[in-house]
Amino acid sequence: MDLVEVAFVASGKTVFVQPGTTLLAAAGLAGVEVTTGCTRGMCGTDAAHVAAPADALEPAGEPERGTLDRMGLAHGCRLLCSARVRRGRVEVHGDALLD
Repeated sequence: MDLVEVAFVASGKTVFVQPGTTLLAAAGLAGVEVTTGCTRGMCGTDAAHVAAPADALEPAGEPERGTLDRMGLAHGCRLLCSARVRRGRVEVHGDALLD
């Protein structure tokens, strides 16, 4: 099984994780602090801009998709607690609520 590269651009940190790992868990492994609330994909506290090929992340499910829609966040934003990596390289570019 190939590891997935997750780069946290603002901090300059990169970590390699197993497929199925959430971006929040990857952040913890990389030593990147992320503000979180419920960690169930409902509050939106950990919304971030994410750049990755279409197949690099699992599709957003409920409630993540509903939360992103409710918040009016554009394509390319994911909740770090819910977004799970699949393959390749994923870049986390920053807080969707601040940037």
